[in-house]
Amino acid sequence: MTTAVADIRQTIDLPPLRDDYLYTAEETSLYTNVSANWLKRAAAADRIQNTYVGRFPRWSAQNIRDIVAGAPHRPRRRERQTHKNAA
Repeated sequence: MTTAVADIRQTIDLPPLRDDYLYTAEETSLYTNVSANWLKRAAAADRIQNTYVGRFPRWSAQNIRDIVAGAPHRPRRRERQTHKNAA
Protein backbone atom coordinates (compact mmCIF):
# COMPACT_ATOMS: atom_id res chain seq x y z
CA MET A 1 0.00 0.00 0.00
CA THR A 2 1.32 3.42 -0.87
CA THR A 3 1.95 5.88 1.92
CA ALA A 4 -0.50 8.35 0.38
CA VAL A 5 -3.32 5.80 0.57
CA ALA A 6 -2.27 4.88 4.11
CA ASP A 7 -2.26 8.56 5.15
CA ILE A 8 -5.76 9.10 3.75
CA ARG A 9 -7.03 5.92 5.42
CA GLN A 10 -5.68 7.01 8.80
CA THR A 11 -7.28 10.44 8.49
CA ILE A 12 -10.73 9.12 7.60
CA ASP A 13 -10.40 5.65 9.18
CA LEU A 14 -11.23 3.74 5.98
CA PRO A 15 -10.92 -0.03 5.67
CA PRO A 16 -7.96 -1.35 3.66
CA LEU A 17 -8.39 -1.70 -0.09
CA ARG A 18 -9.59 -5.14 -1.17
CA ASP A 19 -8.07 -6.65 -4.30
CA ASP A 20 -11.19 -8.75 -4.98
CA TYR A 21 -13.62 -5.81 -5.10
CA LEU A 22 -14.58 -3.11 -7.61
CA TYR A 23 -15.28 0.27 -6.05
CA THR A 24 -17.94 2.78 -7.11
CA ALA A 25 -17.08 6.41 -7.82
CA GLU A 26 -18.35 7.42 -4.39
CA GLU A 27 -16.23 4.77 -2.63
CA THR A 28 -13.18 5.58 -4.76
CA SER A 29 -13.50 9.28 -3.98
CA LEU A 30 -12.96 8.54 -0.28
CA TYR A 31 -9.59 6.92 -1.02
CA THR A 32 -8.41 9.36 -3.71
CA ASN A 33 -9.56 12.64 -2.18
CA VAL A 34 -11.18 13.77 -5.45
CA SER A 35 -14.90 14.06 -6.11
CA ALA A 36 -16.98 11.21 -7.48
CA ASN A 37 -18.05 13.51 -10.31
CA TRP A 38 -14.41 14.14 -11.28
CA LEU A 39 -13.76 10.39 -11.31
CA LYS A 40 -16.75 9.75 -13.57
CA ARG A 41 -15.74 12.51 -16.00
CA ALA A 42 -12.10 11.38 -16.06
CA ALA A 43 -13.18 7.78 -16.68
CA ALA A 44 -15.49 8.85 -19.52
CA ALA A 45 -12.64 10.86 -21.09
CA ASP A 46 -10.28 7.85 -20.61
CA ARG A 47 -7.86 9.90 -18.50
CA ILE A 48 -7.74 7.37 -15.65
CA GLN A 49 -7.79 3.59 -15.57
CA ASN A 50 -11.12 1.99 -14.75
CA THR A 51 -13.41 -0.91 -15.62
CA TYR A 52 -16.97 -0.56 -16.86
CA VAL A 53 -19.66 -2.78 -15.40
CA GLY A 54 -22.49 -2.18 -17.80
CA ARG A 55 -22.40 1.57 -18.28
CA PHE A 56 -21.03 2.32 -14.82
CA PRO A 57 -17.32 2.89 -14.17
CA ARG A 58 -15.70 0.94 -11.36
CA TRP A 59 -12.18 1.00 -9.92
CA SER A 60 -10.04 -1.85 -8.62
CA ALA A 61 -7.68 -1.48 -5.67
CA GLN A 62 -4.75 -1.21 -8.10
CA ASN A 63 -6.56 1.51 -10.09
CA ILE A 64 -7.03 3.49 -6.87
CA ARG A 65 -3.37 3.08 -5.93
CA ASP A 66 -2.36 4.30 -9.41
CA ILE A 67 -4.64 7.35 -9.19
CA VAL A 68 -3.26 8.29 -5.75
CA ALA A 69 0.33 7.77 -6.94
CA GLY A 70 -0.30 9.86 -10.06
CA ALA A 71 0.74 6.99 -12.33
CA PRO A 72 0.34 7.76 -16.05
CA HIS A 73 -2.53 6.06 -17.86
CA ARG A 74 -2.33 4.78 -21.42
CA PRO A 75 -5.65 5.45 -23.10
CA ARG A 76 -7.35 2.48 -24.70
CA ARG A 77 -6.93 2.32 -28.44
CA ARG A 78 -10.28 2.25 -30.07
CA GLU A 79 -10.49 0.59 -33.41
CA ARG A 80 -12.03 2.65 -36.11
CA GLN A 81 -15.20 1.06 -37.37
CA THR A 82 -15.81 1.02 -41.07
CA HIS A 83 -19.27 0.72 -42.48
CA LYS A 84 -19.80 -1.30 -45.60
CA ASN A 85 -21.76 0.52 -48.22
CA ALA A 86 -24.91 -1.24 -49.25
CA ALA A 87 -24.64 -2.08 -52.93
